[in-house]
Amino acid sequence: MGAKRILRLIAILMLIAAAVFVAVALSAPQLGQVFYIGSFRVDGHVMRVFYLVYLLAAAGLLIASFFIRGKRD
Repeated sequence: MGAKRILRLIAILMLIAAAVFVAVALSAPQLGQVFYIGSFRVDGHVMRVFYLVYLLAAAGLLIASFFIRGKRD
């Protein structure tokens, strides 16, 4: 399996997971618990932002996989 195919497979799996996370976070914002990272409070709104960033990263990885060139021998 080439690097391009592996990257696309990972990107598609991440994109599916991110879409599920975002759908759950947007449909039920009261889910989850509030926790702290140092003095930073992580609640439902911040978790939705984290999920959206994860979704964008997964989509970016999928798009980047189309621009990778294979070795030319």
